[in-house]
Amino acid sequence: MIVIPGGRFLIGSPESEKGRDVIEGPRHAVAIPRFAAGKYDVSRGEWRAFAAATHRPTISGCQWIGPTREHEASANWDKVDFPQTDAHPVVCVTWKDAHDYAAWLTAKTRHRYRLLSEAEWEYAARGGTVTAYSWRSGNSHAFANHGTATCCGGLVQGRDKWLFTSPVGAFPPNPFGLHDMSGNVLQFVEDCFTPAYDLNARSEKANVVPVTLSTKGDLAELNGANSCGYRVVRGGDWGDQAAWIRSAARSFAPPPGPGETLATYRSGGVGFRVARDLP
Repeated sequence: MIVIPGGRFLIGSPESEKGRDVIEGPRHAVAIPRFAAGKYDVSRGEWRAFAAATHRPTISGCQWIGPTREHEASANWDKVDFPQTDAHPVVCVTWKDAHDYAAWLTAKTRHRYRLLSEAEWEYAARGGTVTAYSWRSGNSHAFANHGTATCCGGLVQGRDKWLFTSPVGAFPPNPFGLHDMSGNVLQFVEDCFTPAYDLNARSEKANVVPVTLSTKGDLAELNGANSCGYRVVRGGDWGDQAAWIRSAARSFAPPPGPGETLATYRSGGVGFRVARDLP
């Protein structure tokens, strides 16, 4: 775990930022008390230890598990259709799985573990920077595992030697000492998804108050849905274009449309990181 110092920052992106999406606003100041965040995404080996200790069943069915198939009914966290070892981030887990892992850590250590809030996540990802990426320059495969110039697919280039997930810590840390806050796998956070920030919530607290979604454009198919049926994911993954791994970039899970629900959605591009409260 890495201690993240408290501070204030502007969440969201300026309208001038290349690759910006409207859901990254309105930009506003947020106060963040100090907390601890996982230095890395939770690894497959760490998940394996949890699953063994709790006798947790392995449930199959996972999205984005390889180069030729978007879904594989037999895929699971221990068997995806691309190379992984226990040093890679765990994928093909649900949002509830992530919660259950944090609860297990809490019981085991007697420290409260949880998912990060969206505000905590962006503050930690920026590491005190105000640029699109925490390394201050433009997108680069020297600093993150991400994909091709346009959606969607992995790319091997320079330091980025992995078409799919890379081992945790394979790229340099950000200024706060956290690895893979951009790229590798998207990370579940606590917040329910809304297509704009709530300006009444100017703290680190997660947005978990359900509302009925009402929006337009690309997200119009979410209209009428409960916001807490979708949870925010941050950071971009191994197959995402550079704009989607910016510190301010937001997305959500599950994708809109019939089929997957939050309770069942698993993806080869989504994992999680844990946080811990500090006195």
